[in-house]
Amino acid sequence: MPTYTWSFAQSFLIFLMIVFVAQSLAAWLRSLVPMPLFFGVFFAGGFALGWLPRDLLLASNMVAVGTIAFNVLVIHSGTMVDLALVRVKRKEALTAVGSALVMTAVLLLVLPPLIGRDLALLAPGAVVGGGASCAIGSRWVSGIRPDISFFPWMIFMFQGLFSVPVVTWALKKESARLVDELSAQPAAALPEGRPGPVAPAFGPVARIPQVYKTPAYYLGLIMAAAVLNYALQGTVLAGMNINLNITALLLGILAGNLGLIDRASLFKCDSYGLLILSLMGLMANNLANTPLDTLLSLTAPVLIALAAGTAVLTACGVGFARLLGMSPYEGIILAMNSVMGFPVNQMLVSQAAAGAPEHLRGALTGRLTPLLGLGTMLVSNGVSIFTISILVSFVK
Repeated sequence: MPTYTWSFAQSFLIFLMIVFVAQSLAAWLRSLVPMPLFFGVFFAGGFALGWLPRDLLLASNMVAVGTIAFNVLVIHSGTMVDLALVRVKRKEALTAVGSALVMTAVLLLVLPPLIGRDLALLAPGAVVGGGASCAIGSRWVSGIRPDISFFPWMIFMFQGLFSVPVVTWALKKESARLVDELSAQPAAALPEGRPGPVAPAFGPVARIPQVYKTPAYYLGLIMAAAVLNYALQGTVLAGMNINLNITALLLGILAGNLGLIDRASLFKCDSYGLLILSLMGLMANNLANTPLDTLLSLTAPVLIALAAGTAVLTACGVGFARLLGMSPYEGIILAMNSVMGFPVNQMLVSQAAAGAPEHLRGALTGRLTPLLGLGTMLVSNGVSIFTISILVSFVK
């Protein structure tokens, strides 16, 4: 049995304390300084100053739990992609996905001379991705380019500095426009608030009584899809050089839309928070193995990538909105939400709705929430994973 600097209990406690302080500071600042940035700075400083042992994440078993998260989160993301909703919200879907794809193309053309070819390949998927996308990029290149393996995580750390101010501003403008629109409607005609991210069951899984739907049931179905994915990679897809995260996401989309796996399973089994926590453990462990001078050298490329991505996404949001007859603020929200994602977007919607007359808040929330949910579903949970899974194959 390996021997670590600190015990499991002490290591896990310190990890949780750092996460709690980072989350509390971010909440106090309304995510204008994002939680991952606080988290990364605390761990980077602790490792550099010798206050935290570099085997803390191994001792706390967060790396082991993070491996579970890595296997289930991509399939979970796939189950979140609701193709029926996409058909209904064609213009919004085109704006979100089109903006992400244009941004990817522009960054691949513009960034190589500025930050280098390999960092430019990692940038697009990380800019519009969440923890799962950044974990894919980091893990894939850690064996061939360990010196840049923290780059996707570092983008994850700084995303909120760019996205939250832009989305907050756009939500404020769109809210004011919607309040004027809703105020002109009779009270009986006001739409009700939309449901949250947990979708109702349908298809074969809807026939299973709720009493049997325990955490083991939800996680078991996802892991069954993961095992099938590994089997496909070793048999019919062997030698085709298709990234296993692409096939995992496609399996999740297929199973979720056929009703073979409950949509948003991790939300329903109350496991999402723990698995995201463990994903942060993978980030901290990567940080423990990255020298401080390497981290400092990555800072400028990260800021350049995020600044360029933000500029292109904002311009694309406005452009697609004009082309498709939507509000420019609506377009910006759809394009930029992917640089932030859930749950920060829910907090920003609540803040925007709080400024409206009380009788309009439910209707306003019902109009704004699907905009941000659609961007998260299609881009953060879809396009970003496809993008980074394809582009990492070209890193040398």
